[in-house]
Amino acid sequence: MKKLIIVAILLTGTFAFAQKDKIVTTEVKKTTTVKGDEVINTKVKVITEKTQKVKFDKNQKHQLNQDRVVAPIAVTKTFMIDNDKDPFYDKVTKVKYYNMNNRKYAFSAEGNSLNMSYTENDKEVNIGKAVRSKYNNYYVISSKEMNGVGYFTKDNDFVLEYYNPKTDDTEFVIFEDLKF
Repeated sequence: MKKLIIVAILLTGTFAFAQKDKIVTTEVKKTTTVKGDEVINTKVKVITEKTQKVKFDKNQKHQLNQDRVVAPIAVTKTFMIDNDKDPFYDKVTKVKYYNMNNRKYAFSAEGNSLNMSYTENDKEVNIGKAVRSKYNNYYVISSKEMNGVGYFTKDNDFVLEYYNPKTDDTEFVIFEDLKF
């Protein structure tokens, strides 16, 4: 019985991990700055996580050795900043990239909120903030252009529903999970 349980756990773990390919790279940059008599050491650690779903050719559905089909790659970056000499990082920011109307948007998590921005002419433009609701998985959006409610779909796309006073109706935009 004990061996049967161990085999079941190992098989379950094997199938759970076989669904995605994942590549994680870590880059650490250390800088030393002198301001007057003070020496400031900073360390920035960037963890880039690339995941890709494993997809097979549908025409080979019942074959044993199936050919893989190219699938999009999702990218998430985690920035960790250390401004002092202790072994802990002072600030951790996770950034997920999305696409809307052929523009790349960055959603950075801070606590229970998301800062939404995009880059234009090497300058970051902040478009708004999404704060997570206490009672469900919705986000309340506060922005100059649109205020409304947002949520994530099963495909990790972010849907923003808002009221448009020009048309006197509700509209929505979809931030598609950016795949490379």
